[in-house]
Amino acid sequence: MTLDHSVYPDLEAPPTELRTPEEKAEYVQRLCAQWDYGILPEPCTFTLLVDWKAIFDRYPIRHSPAYHAFRLLFGWEPVPGQVLRAGYEIDDLREGRTDPCVTWI
Repeated sequence: MTLDHSVYPDLEAPPTELRTPEEKAEYVQRLCAQWDYGILPEPCTFTLLVDWKAIFDRYPIRHSPAYHAFRLLFGWEPVPGQVLRAGYEIDDLREGRTDPCVTWI
C-alpha cells in the first residue's frame, strides 16, 4: 500500500499503513480536503482507493467535491450532497422548478 504522506502535514511521522476502517476514512477525508483545495491525488492513490467502496459508503463526505469525484470516477452510485447543487439549483427546488437533466440527485 503506497500512501500519500503529503496529506499528513500535521504529523511528524505519518502512518506507513492503515489498518482500521477509521484510519482509512481519515485518509480519504485528508485526500478529499487536499483535492478540494486544488492538490490532485497521485495516480497510485486512485489505484489504492478503487477497492475502498465500503469505506466511502460507511463514511460519506457529502460536502466534498473530491469525494463525489472519486465516486464518479470509480463508477460508484452517487450519494446526495449539497456540493452537487449550485445556489440557483437549490432556489429552483425550493420554488418547485426541476431540471430534467439532473435526475440522479
